[in-house]
Amino acid sequence: MQENLSLYHIFYVTGKTGSISRAAKELYISQPAVSRAVQKLEHNLNTLLFKRNSRGVALTPDGKILFEKILNISKFLLK
Repeated sequence: MQENLSLYHIFYVTGKTGSISRAAKELYISQPAVSRAVQKLEHNLNTLLFKRNSRGVALTPDGKILFEKILNISKFLLK
């Protein structure tokens, strides 16, 4: 369970920053670790969450849905 929560946290920070390298810096982990975590979450959910390009990453429609759900859960838990 803890591993899954970590994957979602890494996904959230990557989506928020729009960059694997910026997410890695914010999370104090390596870029390959961020990439592996995102790929593992994509595999677990059987969907593509980011469009990758030379300028960073952008959320796919499925990624946007998941990002909003995580954002709503965070707001609820922080009340």
